[in-house]
Amino acid sequence: MKVVVNLIVALLLVVGLAGCAGTTATTTAKVKCPACNYEFIPPAVGP
Repeated sequence: MKVVVNLIVALLLVVGLAGCAGTTATTTAKVKCPACNYEFIPPAVGP
């Protein structure tokens, strides 16, 4: 029973990470924080 649960959890993690890997940012525009002047690339939103 424990092996089955571990396989299901591993499968869900693989599917979740594969979905996240497909949503990479297409733009490299950096945004500067007005409070701390830190430049960062915003996360991808949408397809």
